[in-house]
Amino acid sequence: MAEPDQARPLASVRVHPRSDYEEKALKKMNHRRNLKLCGCVTAILLLLLVIVIVILVFTVFKVKDPTVTTNEIQLTNFGLNLVQLPTPQVKINMTMLVNMSIKNSNRASFKVGNSTTLVYYRGISVADAVIPAGLVIKARKTSGLNVTVDVMADRLASSPDLLRDVLQGKMIMNTYSVIPGRVKILFIKKHVEVKMNCTMTIDISKRGIQDMNCKHKVKL
Repeated sequence: MAEPDQARPLASVRVHPRSDYEEKALKKMNHRRNLKLCGCVTAILLLLLVIVIVILVFTVFKVKDPTVTTNEIQLTNFGLNLVQLPTPQVKINMTMLVNMSIKNSNRASFKVGNSTTLVYYRGISVADAVIPAGLVIKARKTSGLNVTVDVMADRLASSPDLLRDVLQGKMIMNTYSVIPGRVKILFIKKHVEVKMNCTMTIDISKRGIQDMNCKHKVKL
């Protein structure tokens, strides 16, 4: 009986050492692959960062309108003189104190610029006051603002309706305030302009203000 063939050992595989050219080519290929991988990872991270910043800007850090409220308008000075000349004339000395508050609902400070308050009587500008810039309202804080306005007697007396209103005991006047400012959140600067318009009735006999109605408008 023939003996089974014994397994022949496989021939040993010779591993040829890479040449310098092959080593350099392999290193260059690995280097390029690593650069591509790093570039892809960096691009993905930058894209994610941009998405997160955009989400924060339009949600958490979205610029919100400041709220301006006219709390009170006082007559700190009121003098009336009715002169009987060939035609009766009225002379009025009047000083107003306008008390406002500005609420900043943003997560960054609100810097107030040069502001203006005007006073009108029957469509005639009778007073103006400039509030210098510099007021800074911290994030989520409310700050008060007082404006003293001196009414110009000559402009007031130029109205043909003044004598009639004085005899009736009431004068209707308007105040118009423009308050610009700026909010800076991260790298975004947003300019804001708040306009406040108030209508009020001056009771001459009581030397006081009644029926005050104010509306405000914000422009971004």
